[in-house]
Amino acid sequence: MEAGAVLGDLCRRAEAAHYKPATALWLAELTDHPLPEALIDPDGQPLDQAITMLRVSHRFTESSGIGQLAQAINQPLSETLRERDKHQAVHSVLNNGYADLHHLVLKPDAQNEDSALERLVITGSPERFPNAGEGRTNHKGEPIAPPTGYRYYLNTLASERPDTALTFEENGEIYSAWAKQVLTAYSRFQLLCALRKGPWGVEGLNLRIAKTLRSEKLLFGNDYTLEKGWFEGRPVLVTQNDYGLKLMNGDIGITLAVPDPRTPGKSLLRVAFPTSDAENPIHWVLPSRLHAVETVFAMTVHKSQGSEFQHTALLLPQTPNPILTRELVYTGITRARDWLTLIEAKRGILSDAVTRGGYEG
Repeated sequence: MEAGAVLGDLCRRAEAAHYKPATALWLAELTDHPLPEALIDPDGQPLDQAITMLRVSHRFTESSGIGQLAQAINQPLSETLRERDKHQAVHSVLNNGYADLHHLVLKPDAQNEDSALERLVITGSPERFPNAGEGRTNHKGEPIAPPTGYRYYLNTLASERPDTALTFEENGEIYSAWAKQVLTAYSRFQLLCALRKGPWGVEGLNLRIAKTLRSEKLLFGNDYTLEKGWFEGRPVLVTQNDYGLKLMNGDIGITLAVPDPRTPGKSLLRVAFPTSDAENPIHWVLPSRLHAVETVFAMTVHKSQGSEFQHTALLLPQTPNPILTRELVYTGITRARDWLTLIEAKRGILSDAVTRGGYEG
């Protein structure tokens, strides 16, 4: 059975609701809003009465490129929506010139492929968006910052670093304010992928991205350190709950260097995690105490559920895979708040993925 197929099967009829008149009446009395006739079905199944489809996104608008693409991808195949129709709907959105959306197909030539992907993870490739991402505003009329890549948070790390003459132990508020800036900057961009293994999975991409950032002198360390060790700027994802450290599965922290009180001029690494405590906004942890973490330049779509990033880049691998379903692609693109880059390592993978999933008969 494909990943996510059980939930997909359970919710397959959610789009049309199929509420019986009694359910519709109860909902209207509860919410003070009558349901559209199109959602009422006298022959609705018992399971239909227990499922609610959330139809309004507060992350992006329905009319945005991200919203339109999400809607096109999320439609299941049916008697009236065939594969060809769905392919046309999805690619019509991608080719419409939406300001918040870019579709990147990597070229088979290795040098071109590396160049396009490297530019994306470093800068966010704002030049690939209309007007280089300038001039957009949100629903409140506030300006939206142009898309960025990982260089943004690493530049923030370097430029906002406290004076190293200030001791870490006696200037906790200053160092925590710095860490908070870095974490906020990091949330501006995230690369998502479908797989864990292989060159297009998180294991291959994390090292590849780290080396790319090193080549730009944004990170420092040898190959072994970048793959298996600790280095300043390393973003980490907690993969298991650790109640002793008050860290939960899915928490993200950034590795930062702070002054070593024992040796002037030297530094120690600490991992900064955000908290919900206004008085102590950063939880500092020794790297040696973190055993269930992984580098997170690349994150699986599965791990990203519940998160959002200002600029999300979703990378689909070179070959079809049973895990590549419309549900997975939909989840990945809806992590984006303001900007989405949809990357195909090989043309045609997207078309295959969006028609792999639930069928509504």
